[in-house]
Amino acid sequence: MSLIAIGWRAHPDFPLVLLMNHDGPHDRPTSAAEWWPEAPHCFAGRDQARGGAWLGVTREGRFAAVTTYRNGAEIDSSLPSRGTLTLDYLASEDSPVTHARQFMRNRNSHPPFNLIIGTTRQAYYAGSHTRLPLTLTQGVHTVSNGLLDERWPKCTQIDSLLGAYLQTNGGFSILLAAYPKLAASTARGATDLPKPSVGGLSPEDIMAAGFAMLADRTTYSSGLPDTGIDEDEEQRLSACFVLGEQHGTRSSSVLVMARDGRVCFEERSFDTTGNESGRAASHWNVDPSAFSTMEA
Repeated sequence: MSLIAIGWRAHPDFPLVLLMNHDGPHDRPTSAAEWWPEAPHCFAGRDQARGGAWLGVTREGRFAAVTTYRNGAEIDSSLPSRGTLTLDYLASEDSPVTHARQFMRNRNSHPPFNLIIGTTRQAYYAGSHTRLPLTLTQGVHTVSNGLLDERWPKCTQIDSLLGAYLQTNGGFSILLAAYPKLAASTARGATDLPKPSVGGLSPEDIMAAGFAMLADRTTYSSGLPDTGIDEDEEQRLSACFVLGEQHGTRSSSVLVMARDGRVCFEERSFDTTGNESGRAASHWNVDPSAFSTMEA
């Protein structure tokens, strides 16, 4: 039911590293990420059934990602899609905190959700089960279908990998002090991640490592949350990359913003058996000064 990991201002050269697995029914029609003809500022995949997007970014560096909040409650099908939350933000000119405060006043207008929105200078988390929007602090954060930084097994796994990867490859050492370097990490797959190319860490290096982190199909039998579904289904959904004939991971995405202004977004789609079925990518530049100061 989707997973997000975000390295926010945890590396001097890469202020944003965002990884996402988007899960859903395989028979729900979607289209791959592209620059939307009717909204040419926006690069995102598309939920063709309800018109929203699970992850998107603009040419100016505004970004938004949404997941389901899973608690077993019946969903009111008459409510707008959660994916419209990302589009509403990307189409606005509001600061993240202003926008988050506005819709938090009417949080029950959509099915339960977790939402991360940001610009090149600030990022916020908001959700239907939080009282107020929260500023994302510098460091590594994760969210699946619980609350921000809730320690579900899949969240712990990808948090450990991303934190160790950034720590090993030039991230802020004091900020990431809780993470060992990859060679000493006990996180599964830590020593198997793709190594950076000669000449220093690049967005392409981060993207290759990010997709490797998102590809983990290991399920867990302990430490699982109680979200109102049966134990077997909870275990199936515990993997970072969820397999299932009817429902599973539909796409993996990595978004990287570099301090020199480069923005790199790649999405990989998957079929019902978990085999890759397509790729979509775009690379562009923003003004490097956009990363220089924090917004008020």
